[in-house]
Order: sequence, then C-alpha cells, then structure tokens
Amino acid sequence: MSTFGTGLVFLFVAIMSLVFRAINFDLIGLSSWGYWLFIPAFFITIGGFTQINTNIQFQKAVRVAILDRGNQGAHKLEDIALEVGIKPKVVLRVLIDLRQKGVISYRFNSETGEIILGENVVYAPVDNYVAPPKNLAEPLSTEGKSYCVYCGQQLRQGSLFCENCGSKI
Repeated sequence: MSTFGTGLVFLFVAIMSLVFRAINFDLIGLSSWGYWLFIPAFFITIGGFTQINTNIQFQKAVRVAILDRGNQGAHKLEDIALEVGIKPKVVLRVLIDLRQKGVISYRFNSETGEIILGENVVYAPVDNYVAPPKNLAEPLSTEGKSYCVYCGQQLRQGSLFCENCGSKI
C-alpha cells in the first residue's frame, strides 16, 4: 500500500501546483513545474495495481497446486514452486499469506522442512523474542536458542526446521 501512498503524494503536489497557478501564487516554483508530477503519479498507481494483480495470480496458482495435492500430505516447497513457476521464496510468502487469511492450513515438518498440508500449527511465541531486521546480510545464529530467530515460534527438541515459518534452524 505504500506504492499508492507515494502515488497520492505525487498527485497531491501536482494538483496543488495547478491550484497555485490558478490563484497566481508561487511556492518554490511549484506552479511552473509541479503539474509534471501527474506523469509519475499515473505510472506509480498503475504499478501498484499491477502488483496487486500479480499477487492475486500467485495466490490463485498456489491454491490450485495445493488443491491438486488434495490439501494433504507432505510436499517440498521447491516442488510446489517448480509446478507453479514461482521462486520458492515467493511461494513461501504466498503460503504464509494464505494461511493467515485462513484459506489453507499447513505446517512445516520440523525434521525435513517439508510442508504438511491440512495440519495446523499452533503459534507459540517465546517471551524474549525480538523480530530481526527485514534485510539480513547473512542467516541469524540459532545457537543456544529454543525458538526460531525469524518468527519466534517455540521449537521442539531436536528440530531442524521451524514448524511455523519453515526456516532452517
């Protein structure tokens, strides 16, 4: 939604430039150049709608792949990604979004990292969890922690993967 916010700011400034021009008021020369901001406002807004459409298509493709599997069984994320033609990271984000919306239910096998369809995961966060920054240069260390450093899920003893987000421990 920040895309639309940016488009609205450009649109607002462009409209203000026209208002300033109509009342013969000039603020940092806005009345002479601000109307050009209609062009980026248009393309930013089109880009936002395009991204929404792409997200809908990705969700539809992943839902179909899940339904083709009967919404049950253990499956590798890479296999689903290959089938729908989307990168595994993107499929993971789509899966998480669909689970949060209640469209599908699944959990990750804590030993193999496979997706187990039709099973719910009970999110059990730990008290001392602090969310990591969005952009990481390298994977976070999980040494000595009994929870997933990426989502805060309490881990079972001997887990190799997080049941909630599928991160490798």
